[in-house]
Amino acid sequence: MESQYIKANLQVVAASIIYGFAGIFFLYIKNMAPGPVVFYQQLLGFLALAVYLTATGKLSGIRLRGKRKALMLLGAWHAGVMLSYYTAVSFTNISISVLLLYTAPLYVLLIAPIFLKEKPGGKSLVALIISLVGVVIVIGPENFLLSQAGFEPRYLFGVLMGLFAGFFYACIIITSRYLRDEYSGLEQLFISTGVTVVLLLPFIKQASAASLIENMPVLLFLGLMITSVGSILYFTGLMHVKAHNASIISLLEPVSAIFFAYVLLKDPVSAETLIGCILILSSSLLVSLEDESKT
Repeated sequence: MESQYIKANLQVVAASIIYGFAGIFFLYIKNMAPGPVVFYQQLLGFLALAVYLTATGKLSGIRLRGKRKALMLLGAWHAGVMLSYYTAVSFTNISISVLLLYTAPLYVLLIAPIFLKEKPGGKSLVALIISLVGVVIVIGPENFLLSQAGFEPRYLFGVLMGLFAGFFYACIIITSRYLRDEYSGLEQLFISTGVTVVLLLPFIKQASAASLIENMPVLLFLGLMITSVGSILYFTGLMHVKAHNASIISLLEPVSAIFFAYVLLKDPVSAETLIGCILILSSSLLVSLEDESKT
């Protein structure tokens, strides 16, 4: 039993590190906008998931049951996260984008009382304040003054997309909680990925055959490793790991993204980014510890 627990934790660790590479590899894409990139990533990932579920005999057990509208919404949230996150990466950098993505717990604290009737505790309220301070530091207080000299609309747009990514990520967390009594994690993943592919079909016309061929190696990595392998490792590991432990381990994603962006892309990491990183991830840790105390 202990070896199974260790293996499950290692799976979640590996998945979190793999997820951290998403924004980095997106930057290796040439002559393709975020829309078609996300479409082909999800399509390739969906096909790989179908092969895995067929090989393991789990595909036949996947059925649409109750809460179908919420399941469709989950696919829409996935599309929103990926489109917003990749757009943020395009207009800012990896470090800022991944930290803004991890403002999701902040939104969960605000939304969960309305939809899940979950009242935030003392630690959660402290986490909310810490996270807000971290966001302000990461963005840069001077960037809130729109009229000042040196103001960059492109940068602010990227920041806005990063905040949207965090919001959509929070929507995924809340919707997944709502669906967990009806669908397993793998069922949610497979069906919602299929919905995402359908929703993003209009983007298929925005990529030429030449750009698709040129970027296929990177798209294969994004689809097979991020959408498929990373998600399979995460959800299979989650079966034997406590939820709060998984949420803490998941903090490796932004840390690994920032680290590898610095090593591979020479993406600069300022003192403000490091301070904001500590504050935002500390707030996520506080939320995880409060969730643990409630179980």
